[in-house]
Amino acid sequence: MSALPKRDLPGADLGFAPVPVEPCVSPQYFAAEREHLFRKVWMNLGHESELPHPGDYVVKPMPTLGVEVLLVRDKAGRIGAYYNVCTHRSNKVVRNSVRGNCKGFSCGFHGWHYDLQGRLVNVPDEEQFIEFDKRDYGLRQLAVDTWENFIFVFPTSDPPLTLREWLDEIDVDIAGGPLTDLIPTARFQAQVEVNWKVFSDAFCEGYHVGFIHKRSLAGSFISESNPHCHIASPRLYRHHSIVSILGGNPKHVPTPTELLIGKFGGGSYGSGAAAFDHLPKGLNPERDPSWNFDIVNVFPNFAVHVGADFAYSYNFWPVAADRTIWDVAIYQAPPKNWSEAVALNYMRVLLRDSLREDVNTTEASQQNLNAGILQGIPLSQQEVVLRHRYKVVERWLAEANR
Repeated sequence: MSALPKRDLPGADLGFAPVPVEPCVSPQYFAAEREHLFRKVWMNLGHESELPHPGDYVVKPMPTLGVEVLLVRDKAGRIGAYYNVCTHRSNKVVRNSVRGNCKGFSCGFHGWHYDLQGRLVNVPDEEQFIEFDKRDYGLRQLAVDTWENFIFVFPTSDPPLTLREWLDEIDVDIAGGPLTDLIPTARFQAQVEVNWKVFSDAFCEGYHVGFIHKRSLAGSFISESNPHCHIASPRLYRHHSIVSILGGNPKHVPTPTELLIGKFGGGSYGSGAAAFDHLPKGLNPERDPSWNFDIVNVFPNFAVHVGADFAYSYNFWPVAADRTIWDVAIYQAPPKNWSEAVALNYMRVLLRDSLREDVNTTEASQQNLNAGILQGIPLSQQEVVLRHRYKVVERWLAEANR
């Protein structure tokens, strides 16, 4: 790769200089991100499987904005999104449950009652409110839409562009793939003392696999033909990005457990996909036989790693310049029998343990960044997706200040 002219390298227009450290440590920079970025973009907040029936609801925190959102499926099957804020005295409408099924919502403070479409339908002692119209006091709405079964919201009810317009560049590439056939089978959450960009950086490249994961995944990912787990097919869009991760080491000697699990299936994580002709053109576009999964980064804080028969997603919610709440979900096809269920569970455990290895480096990195020892972060072409995200954030904030 080093022999290629710089102009031909993916992301050459982003430059090659070290990325500044300040955006990773500055409280002022974080405050600007929160106000001018996270309040003005579509963000993933859930999955359709969490609301299978009319009347189902789930309370979802948006830690970056310091609010909770009610996702609700109404009687007609439509999904609505509302701030969990009573329009009387700003109490939480739902306080004692995270999810459930109901016919409407009543605030426990003064009994104001809302229907499944967020309309205020009953106010106790309403005649005492002068020049008051219930129609003006429904729950405050967020725009909501779905993509590949993922639920996205926009912080206001009138976004400047639709979800499809926001995702257009990647929707063309990967819509209609395996995501809609998968269901969530495990969820994890952690709060880490790391800037959200630094933290998400740990999951956007394969450069680290042979080192951080040398005792877990490296044997099945690292091969003689790809000793540093080079990425493939980086696709850098205006906001989002996709990159392919290769695996499938033909000389890997499986452990006895891996041999047993492989006999029953349970996903291709870390072992290369068996077949991918059914995939949309944007997943493994080179049809590399050692392909394992694609990392789909939906700007700013959502990523979904999509394999031939599995996926897992990350939400990175910044709550301070050096603190992030991290949500992880694993998606798999429903098992057909108990043997397959055991195999799928093995894959979940393998992924969980590898995620722990990834997290192991990030807080130490942040501590050193905060200390100001270095002023820049040199990034290789294997980390071009990282550089792309920093540049998109930088551009977004610059445009907000014009």
